[in-house]
Amino acid sequence: ECGVPTYHRYVSPDNGNGVFWYSFDYGLVHVVQFSSEHDFRPGTRQYEWLEKDLKSVDRSRTPWVVATSHRPLYTSQEQYSDHVVGLHMIMNLEELFYRYKVNIHLSGHYHSYESTCAVVSGDCVKPGTGTVYIVVGTSGHSLEQQDYMKYPWSKYQNCDKFGYQRMTANSTHMNIQWVTAPENRILDEVTIPTWEKNTETYLFKKDKFHFRR
Repeated sequence: ECGVPTYHRYVSPDNGNGVFWYSFDYGLVHVVQFSSEHDFRPGTRQYEWLEKDLKSVDRSRTPWVVATSHRPLYTSQEQYSDHVVGLHMIMNLEELFYRYKVNIHLSGHYHSYESTCAVVSGDCVKPGTGTVYIVVGTSGHSLEQQDYMKYPWSKYQNCDKFGYQRMTANSTHMNIQWVTAPENRILDEVTIPTWEKNTETYLFKKDKFHFRR
């Protein structure tokens, strides 16, 4: 029901499944939008499309890959039912992100802001060897009241301010700033290098993820 107005009012690149999953290049950045509201497990239509898209990226043209979805994979906010969805996304998608060197994942859903370290399988890793996850939904911060759980990968959280995100990228680094409105103050800033070419294979510990209360 929630997707009906979006489907009929908006257009998207015709290389996926309408407004639900698609990709495009913007300067040095390849952006891939996937749907957290459709089945994203390996073997599904969406997963097969996502893997094919990530595999086809020419990093000499677009050294940066930004994945986006409505719901986050990594979030420490105390929304327990949503947290379970995030854990399922981690178990089904994170290894794919690692394999194809996704630099950043952006999401909303929560009316708040949160950024992580470069993280792989719940562990903070060296910048340029894992994906950074950022939740930015602070245009609706007045709707958010939940507190945060404690996770070592969560580096900054804010549900007290309206704000927006701005990003710049060159051939070697990407800079992401979270800016409050209307004060126009930068309260969080993340700078990441391009993914290291000699990243070692990581053993994904899917059984380490569990539901916290």
